[in-house]
Amino acid sequence: MCDTSLATEKFTNTQKRIFAKNSDREPNEAQSILHLPRMEYTKGSTLRTTYIEIPQSPVTYEVFLSKPFHMWGAEMGVNEFGLCIGNEAVFTNLKIKKQNNGLTGMDLIRLALERCKSAKDGLFLITELLETYGQDACGGYENRSFFYHNSFIIADRTDGYVLETADKYWVAKKIDSFYAISNGLTIGSDFDYSSPNLINKLRKNPNKEFSFKDHFTDHFYTYMSHCKDRRKLHQETAQNLEKENASYTTKQAMIALKTHAIETDEFEPSSASMKSLCLHATGPTTPNQTNGSLIVEWDTSETNQDPLRVFYTGTSTPCLSLFKPFFFGTKNFMTSSSLLSYATYSETLWWLHESIARKSNFDYQAVRSILVPALIGLQESVFNITKDFLSPQKKEEAQWRFLKDHVNILKKVDEELIQSKIGMSRWQNPLFQIYWSGQNRKLGIPFRNEKNQ
Repeated sequence: MCDTSLATEKFTNTQKRIFAKNSDREPNEAQSILHLPRMEYTKGSTLRTTYIEIPQSPVTYEVFLSKPFHMWGAEMGVNEFGLCIGNEAVFTNLKIKKQNNGLTGMDLIRLALERCKSAKDGLFLITELLETYGQDACGGYENRSFFYHNSFIIADRTDGYVLETADKYWVAKKIDSFYAISNGLTIGSDFDYSSPNLINKLRKNPNKEFSFKDHFTDHFYTYMSHCKDRRKLHQETAQNLEKENASYTTKQAMIALKTHAIETDEFEPSSASMKSLCLHATGPTTPNQTNGSLIVEWDTSETNQDPLRVFYTGTSTPCLSLFKPFFFGTKNFMTSSSLLSYATYSETLWWLHESIARKSNFDYQAVRSILVPALIGLQESVFNITKDFLSPQKKEEAQWRFLKDHVNILKKVDEELIQSKIGMSRWQNPLFQIYWSGQNRKLGIPFRNEKNQ
């Protein structure tokens, strides 16, 4: 489950466009941050995606990706040309054979980012690939029966599209102002582009107005995902923030991605639901949590020679995290082991934060009161530094400094929580405790001081 949006200049009331996404996955499905350079390949080379092999492109562009650690593809990312893409699982009434002989939505994102320079090129490459290979590919981690189709927001500095699919059928429309997608189809008959096979389907009923969402939606799974609630919350939160501030900025987009269905001061993870943008898992009815967040800002003014800003968490639970900057043309993230994650706890960014997030499940307000104040000043520094034009050396220094400072804060706060036994002793409802005991088992997350046992 995920939530993605694009706000154009028409909505932001500035010369900036803003993409935002929360990636919601299984709780133990750590995400890695991957920065890859431009690469060249020999003619006839092939590429192994998550499940299938396809021809490799002669050139792949420089990309910045947030991806489940075990997959080839990415939940969201951006490339050196400022092309940015995020996807959503959508549930349709077309049967999936579950043979793992197609491309995942995450594969399609990475392929488009590595091969395309613009949003329109990305749109048509994704649709070409899904028409060729289909989407029969498991999107789950421990849940190996989780198959679905995909929707996407595809954007660059001047253009943006929402693309929705049902197997090899697809429709797309240009984004004019603000558009949010969650885990349901949203496009009816008001699409700008569609797949050829859909046109053939329309010809069979020429007298009936065709609605893509009405025709293909699986109503049960779509309802259970609460995508309408989250999409409405995303839209209303963004609109309210824009109205209060007379503009919509990156800072407001971050606030939106941190939003729960109830006020944060009253929030407890044990009572969380699928209706929040910042998702906290509770069990079978809310089986996912937000495992990574990305915001991309484009300055569209003609005079700006450095228009792209990228902000990532590299962690779960954005309500407890820091959005850090990334800059293209830098090198130090390409070899950073602290941005990679694996199946169990290690001293990497994602797992260091996760150790704290797991403790917050049992005493959210206490953990929040210690962690968030430690991050506020750092987040303000991010805003201040990224406003300015930076030399390549300054970009290297800035992105490394904020990553290092965040990691150090996480280590310090987690040690304080362990010493204070916060996140261990506070009682929660038994089903919630059983669920998280099961999730935490064998991960190796430190909950107590081993020296004093």
